Amino acid sequence: MKPQKPWDGPKRKKKNKPGDISKRYTLPAAAVEAIREAAAEYRSRGRVVQVAAELLTRMDPPPSPEPALGEMQRMTYRIPQRTVDLIEELARTSYDNDRAQVFAAGVKAIKMKKIK
Repeated sequence: MKPQKPWDGPKRKKKNKPGDISKRYTLPAAAVEAIREAAAEYRSRGRVVQVAAELLTRMDPPPSPEPALGEMQRMTYRIPQRTVDLIEELARTSYDNDRAQVFAAGVKAIKMKKIK
């Protein structure tokens, strides 16, 4: 067997940031598709969710809840703990404890041209 060269070291898995957690949410299928499309611009789906949550917390007032969300889908996102807390807080204060409404509003916020 040939001796291993120093630059041919063992392949390692990409390390995750220590503050990130995997969180599973039920959200509208349209929001899942919009997050996938925006991921190219924001580098990852988790980053899209993070930006959407931050935008919603800074908007006054946040977008109104949707009357009917349509088909729902379960997705897991690797996001910072702060983003998880923001989603929970937004659901509790503005969207009647419905996290799916938070994701629908977040997609609206990302798609807005001018944010008030």
